[in-house]
Amino acid sequence: MAAVVSATSPTRQPPVGTMRAFVMQSIDAVGFMEKPVPTAGPNDAVIKTTRALICTSDSHTVRGAIGPRENLTLGHEAVGVVHTVGSEVKDFKPGDRVVVGAITPD
Repeated sequence: MAAVVSATSPTRQPPVGTMRAFVMQSIDAVGFMEKPVPTAGPNDAVIKTTRALICTSDSHTVRGAIGPRENLTLGHEAVGVVHTVGSEVKDFKPGDRVVVGAITPD
């Protein structure tokens, strides 16, 4: 089991313009940290995650399967609310509830 080292409390609201992320801090160490909120590219949507899971690939990553990483955001299976959308996004708008699947078709 990986050690959990919390840089910030998971229940505290991050400062404006930042988000709380669950990260691989190093091999066998995970925790929470604040990161800047990403900007949506023209075909992107930024999702405010309300619930997320790490999956088997994340657990292998934390154990070192892809080598050392520092502050790598984990969890690519989530549900949340659309925060912002890019200029070319037509089917979603801020406030929509969405599922972020691990596999996304082209």
